[in-house]
Amino acid sequence: MADFKELEFETFDLSDESEQTRLQGMLKALNGVKMARITRNGVHIMYNPLGITPEEIAAAVRQAGFNIAYAQPG
Repeated sequence: MADFKELEFETFDLSDESEQTRLQGMLKALNGVKMARITRNGVHIMYNPLGITPEEIAAAVRQAGFNIAYAQPG
């Protein structure tokens, strides 16, 4: 059984529902990401550290065109 970790980051690019849906779908498609939930100020992610690192998640988010203001383990 995988030992999942949590990560939260803030982003201010989620002003409309289509951007929220796009970010959530992109995160869920990443290998190792179990759950991605949009919060008031950003995203809460549950991931398997054997499948993906926080740095790889942040890079994928930036590559998709979103700006991360702050990221920390949950």
